Amino acid sequence: MGLLNSLGKPLSWEEIKARLRRHIRRHGLIQFVSLYNKLKDRPCDVLKWGDEVEYMLVKLDHENKRLKLLLKAEEILPTLQEQEENNPKGDLKTLWRPEYAAYMVEGTPGKPYGGLMAHLNTVEANMKFRRQEVEKLLDTAKGETALSLTAFPRLGCPNFSTPSYKPNPSDEGVSKSLFIPDE
Repeated sequence: MGLLNSLGKPLSWEEIKARLRRHIRRHGLIQFVSLYNKLKDRPCDVLKWGDEVEYMLVKLDHENKRLKLLLKAEEILPTLQEQEENNPKGDLKTLWRPEYAAYMVEGTPGKPYGGLMAHLNTVEANMKFRRQEVEKLLDTAKGETALSLTAFPRLGCPNFSTPSYKPNPSDEGVSKSLFIPDE
């Protein structure tokens, strides 16, 4: 949900930039400084942070020059989460969660990062490791791979996924979408 005007309608990006940029920047800094001052004297306490990467599973068809979303998340997610179930102490390099649809998985670091420069140096390696973990479970010989895209360009077009399903906009459908099937 974006920022709303007084009537409850979302503001456009241009309106947000024009009217609220200073307010957001100022209050973001005020909140950060306030939180920092509140926590700075706590012994052995560090502000933690992390990242999350959402992977879209896709299948490349080089012969026909096509790319489709691969509905395989439910199949690979249990394998990705196996280590988590077998390690109750939580000493893991990565954590995996389901995302919006059957073509997406979400990977995060096993533990939050801390305030040391060394933590900054581990982010990229952890992101690469997560991608490798996902791609190990995909059949790259058949063109299966993981992409980090904001939006899939053909989402909602006919036959945008493999396997392909038809949308169910009736009351029996979960999403009731005219373009995206519930599967």
